[in-house]
This record gives sequence, C-alpha cells and structure tokens, in this order.
Amino acid sequence: MIKEYDVIVIGGGPAGGQCARELSAKGHKTLLVERYKSFEDNNFSSAGMTLAPLEEFDIPESVIGTYWNDFVIQCSKEEYRWKGDERKGVVLDFGRLRQFLADETIANGGEVLMGHRYVKKTVTNNGVIAEFKNADASETIQLKAKLLVDGTGPLRKVMYDSKDDQPEMVYGSGIEYLIKVDQKAYDKYKETLIFFLGDKWALKGYSWIFPMENRILKVGSGKVHIQAKDEGKTTKTTKKLTEKIINDYIQPDDYTLIDVHGGTLRYSPSIQDSFYKDKVFAVGDAVSTVNPLGGEGIRYAMQNASLAVQYIDEYLQTGTTNFKQYRKKWRRKHLLKWQISEVSCRRMYSRYNDSQIEKRISYLYKSTDINSLIDTLFNFRFSRLILRIFQVYYLKFKDKFKKQTF
Repeated sequence: MIKEYDVIVIGGGPAGGQCARELSAKGHKTLLVERYKSFEDNNFSSAGMTLAPLEEFDIPESVIGTYWNDFVIQCSKEEYRWKGDERKGVVLDFGRLRQFLADETIANGGEVLMGHRYVKKTVTNNGVIAEFKNADASETIQLKAKLLVDGTGPLRKVMYDSKDDQPEMVYGSGIEYLIKVDQKAYDKYKETLIFFLGDKWALKGYSWIFPMENRILKVGSGKVHIQAKDEGKTTKTTKKLTEKIINDYIQPDDYTLIDVHGGTLRYSPSIQDSFYKDKVFAVGDAVSTVNPLGGEGIRYAMQNASLAVQYIDEYLQTGTTNFKQYRKKWRRKHLLKWQISEVSCRRMYSRYNDSQIEKRISYLYKSTDINSLIDTLFNFRFSRLILRIFQVYYLKFKDKFKKQTF
C-alpha cells in the first residue's frame, strides 16, 4: 500500500522548506523530503541578507548567525567601505534556517522525511508516484501525491528526467570554508560583509568574508558563467583563492577549519525554466531565482515558494488552476531586473580587467551611500542608483551647467 499525500516537496532548502511550511499551514497533507540525514550536512549557503526578510517570513532570532552594519568591496588595490550607522542586515545560519522551516512544517501537521534521495517519478491519471532511496539502507520506497514540488535547486532533478531537454544554462562554481579564528581576527571583520573583486582575490567572479557567531567566519570564492566541464578546474582555483584570503588577508594567529562546502550553480538566462510540467511545480533555484549579480538569493527563493503555494493551494481546493500564470507572474515581476543583472555580471566578472574594475567601484563608492548600494545589490532596484549618480554628477558640474544655461 503506497502512502499518499496532497503534496510532496522534494528538497529542504529555503524554497522547499518555505513551500512545505505554508502548504501544511493551509491544512494540506504535506511531506518534505530531504536527501541528507541532517540539515547541517549540506550547510552550503553564506546566507547574507537585509533585515526585511526577517519580518517578511517571520524568521526567529535563533536562526541568525550575526548582524552586519558595514559593506566592503576590496579590489586588487583599494578597499571601499560603506558604513552603516545601524544594523543593515543579517547573516543566517543556513542549516538552522532549513531546520526551522522543517520544524514549522511538522508543527503545522506536515511530515518530514530525512536521508532519502529522489530517484524517479511516474505520472498517473490521478497523481504522481515518486520513488526515493534511503541513504543508509539503500532501500527504495514509493510515495504518491497529487502534486510534487521540485526544490532540488540547480539540479532540477524532479522537473526534468535525465533524458529531457533543458533550457540553455550558464554555470557558476565555488567553495566556502567555515573557520574558527582568534578573537582579534574576528573583531576586525565582525558586523561587516566583505566582497572581493579583481584578479588578486578572485577570478571571473567574487570572493567573500561573512562573520557568523563569535569567532566564526565564512570565507569563500566563486567563479561564474563557466562551462560544466570546467567545474573541477574551477574548484581548485576557488579553493586556492579562499585559502589565500585566509592566510594573506585575514592573517589569523591561528584558525580551525570547521567545514568545507561548495558546488555548482546552473542558471537559465532570462529565466527560461519550466515552472510547471506533468504535476510538478518547480521553486527556488530550480527556476533560477538566484540572481546572477549576487545577493538576497534566500529571500527570492522563499518569495517564489510563496507564489507557487497560491496556485498549488487553488489546485488542491478546486481541482483546477492556471498553472501558466505562475510562471508569467514571476517573470513579469523579476525578468527585467534579472536581465540587467546578467549584463552587469558579464561585464564585471568576464570582461573588465583589474584597472576597469577599480575605476568602476571607485565611481560607485563616490556616487552612492550604503542605502542606495543595498537597494541595488540586494533588492536589484537600479533606479535609485541611477538617480544618485545623476545627483552626484549634477553637484560636481552645477556651476558649469549654470554658466551654460545663463
């Protein structure tokens, strides 16, 4: 006898967890399946964001690693620091965030199945049967649902079978070290997000230092827009850059390596992904909610999950819904911002040399305050940045303008 659910959410990341959390809260029989036995086993995200998502998704204090005030971009030559006079954002503990969403699902009457890897699906007239393999016993089980949710991220394992054609993809790959440092080293970087650009500290991408709880730092490097065949070579490069930042930039008296994690990101330019097909909804990175320019990936994954829940809920209650509208609504709201980010990403990470990067970041520093910067890099609202640049340009040349006018 196959156990049945209204919805099976496959993948316990921010999108999958939020989807299961909301569906279970609406009273639907929901199962959240995670391939790892613990959410700490795949604690891969840096999880830096602004303050807004805390209230938007009712995220508790227990999930927060630390708060940040300042934002720094370190180029090959110069450092550019935007100082905040108050808290501007948080760095979440990614494992605790995922555990929180799973706990919320259970509290709402849903179920969570850990340590089971998705294998395949079989679509039937009245639902879909999903097969999973137990990580320990290598035993398979079958479960049935009216709908599946693909929360497997860039792998898109549920939406696309192995032989299915997928949209054109670009790739990114990176690695991150979680380290424990001495108090002096930690105090230097607490309350600050640091990003690195330029060949000295990054290569066709960016590197970073994020503070966590006391004496814990996340240090990593990522390379974007690569071919899938370059993944191994890229991992070696980003590993060396990460270790260089630890040894040559942070220069701790001593440090302990707590964890190393990383992987490959597959992104569909202009969000060409399939959002729904054959009783499967895709959410989060499975529909390219990660922005290519960087920032607020978790927030947008959770927002996307909430949008998907609207259509899933309608279908479960009425038996019908306009599945195509889910994709249209998301792309209508985000497509232009994502396309502008794609162009900026290609220029900054693939075309500009060190001197060009330095010149543009220097101008950005002179033209923006921290709020404008956050609006651009986390909310992808470019109009405020453009207005700020025009204001700076006008103040610089206003006397010249007046002479020409009068």
